[in-house]
Amino acid sequence: MLGFKKADLGQTGFQYLEDLSCAYWYSEVFFAALELELFRIIENNGSDLHDIAARASCRADELGRLLRCMERMGLVGTDKGSWYNSQIASRFLVPGKPSYMGDFFLYRQYMRPNWSRLSDTVSLVPRPKPGKAGYRDRNIHYLKATDTIIKQKANEVAELFGRTDIQGPVLDVGGGAGSMIRALCPHAENRDAVLFDLPETIDAARQLYSNPLYWEGIRAVGGDFRTFRFQEQFGLIILSNFLHAYGRQEAKDLLGKAVSLLKRDGRIVIHDYFPDRKGGHPQKGLLYDLAMMLNTYNGTCHEAETLVRWIERFNLPHVEIRDLATDTAVIVAGGKEKIGLNRAPWLDWAGEIGFDRCVGIDPKAVVTAPWVEFKCRYGCDMYGKNLQCPPNGMRYTETRILLDAYSRAVLVQGAPPGKEFHDRLLAFERKAFLEGFPKALVFGAGPCPVCPACPEDGSCRNHKLARPAMESCGIDVYSTVRNAGIPLTPVREKGQYVKYMGLLMLE
Repeated sequence: MLGFKKADLGQTGFQYLEDLSCAYWYSEVFFAALELELFRIIENNGSDLHDIAARASCRADELGRLLRCMERMGLVGTDKGSWYNSQIASRFLVPGKPSYMGDFFLYRQYMRPNWSRLSDTVSLVPRPKPGKAGYRDRNIHYLKATDTIIKQKANEVAELFGRTDIQGPVLDVGGGAGSMIRALCPHAENRDAVLFDLPETIDAARQLYSNPLYWEGIRAVGGDFRTFRFQEQFGLIILSNFLHAYGRQEAKDLLGKAVSLLKRDGRIVIHDYFPDRKGGHPQKGLLYDLAMMLNTYNGTCHEAETLVRWIERFNLPHVEIRDLATDTAVIVAGGKEKIGLNRAPWLDWAGEIGFDRCVGIDPKAVVTAPWVEFKCRYGCDMYGKNLQCPPNGMRYTETRILLDAYSRAVLVQGAPPGKEFHDRLLAFERKAFLEGFPKALVFGAGPCPVCPACPEDGSCRNHKLARPAMESCGIDVYSTVRNAGIPLTPVREKGQYVKYMGLLMLE
């Protein structure tokens, strides 16, 4: 889950290091859940949020944010508003059960202060301790720190625009030292840009970038966006890591103000952590939301779906969303037409349809092997009984030829019941077909569940709905799924969580 099980010595991106720097966020969520005895309360009195909050003597809103993060970390789940423990939490984290280990894990928490002395223990010389810097020095230090990560993100955001021309001038709200605006300005018709932030931040930015060349074409303006009156309209407005500093209503009002400052056919870019976007770092948006809860007055990481609804109510067209390769995402809206931001729309389709996870994979990484059919023949009691199973399905060699005729593959993860999972796969295939992928074809999981039993004459009556499973066509599911970075292990005991995997082929 944390991505640290197998470090890649050849990786060059910063995200792994950023994840290391806040790895303690995960353990703090875990320790808080144990301290509040949430697993005991949910196991014995699993109910809705307000009932759990009352039993745990917690604030409902704040507890809800914690529970959502716990859910994304695989500790709890929710169904129609009712919370329940995951199987691992139920087994090891509920007091009174034979395998309870909560006290042991809390002992790990008690060891935490000693870890803060690790550098002193290793070093031969005393390490300098941070002093009590004044507000001005702290502000410069904070700006310098945040600017380093914005530089990394800014280039990725700028690449999304490709050759799209940006109408000027550009306004970067809460833009810090201006790295985002410098990355996007080369795409603009003119280099006229306004960097807007609090006055003390603008002063710090000028100290950080003292060379006048850094400020060519950029006007630095200090003020409070909530009250500042602008005298011009803008072709592009950037809200990068800005809205999460405000509560729901205030963020909506500020977004509305930004939209009102757009020229006709102007665009708005929102770059942020979104709790409902999973991307390659599914826990990060929710963890960052907790960071806002702990470090700001009323900051909240707003869901991308919520922001899209607000944007549509402000009558701004052409809304697009894209998860970055790192842990944030971008929403772009406005303009005369879409810029093609969402180059992997199936990620959104999968979430809308109800799959737990969706990962793109190269068709060449889909593994086929001769042994798979033999495992069906000598390990499954449905062999020869279901018309979508061996020996009726494709041989692994035929499947390989079919897979090589595609340029894209998408793995999706779901859970029982099998018929519902199968129906979602069909909906996924149909959505792809209607969206311009005529060769869309899905492989399911397990025997085809469309009919109670296959006809005895060996002729399928539901070719429109029937789909073969990956394994029935010679696909090595375990190797294929692992190639996509998804953990998958055999179910060892009755009652353990079951994952269903489906495969969508696209061209």
